[in-house]
Amino acid sequence: MTTTPQAPDTAAADHTLHARNLYSAHVIAGVLDAGLLAHAGHPDRLPHALWPDADPDLVQAIWNQALTVGIWAGKALLGPRWRPEELDQHQHALADAGFTAMARGVRTAASCGRTHPHPADTDTNDATVRGEHW
Repeated sequence: MTTTPQAPDTAAADHTLHARNLYSAHVIAGVLDAGLLAHAGHPDRLPHALWPDADPDLVQAIWNQALTVGIWAGKALLGPRWRPEELDQHQHALADAGFTAMARGVRTAASCGRTHPHPADTDTNDATVRGEHW
């Protein structure tokens, strides 16, 4: 008697594949960021490489503010002071104020600071996670 393989749980497959795609997107974004810097030649030339036709003083003022935010974010990602619980507080404050898109982003960042085993690294019988096909 021949058995027909069962299709995997769609939600589990969707979640696993989406997570892998997001990681790939971050890798690609990092390569693009490095390429932009290589094109500009130096970080302080990045704003003018992005907006060569705009008023240079306005571009620099906007860039200075964005750079301050970027430095804070970099420290938050790399420093031991990044605690998901702190980001949870920021997420709730933004959500309560109606900034739902920003709150979702902060919630995503907070989840990255928590330990989540990759599904492929866990002992499971789910054929999708193991990469098998039906």
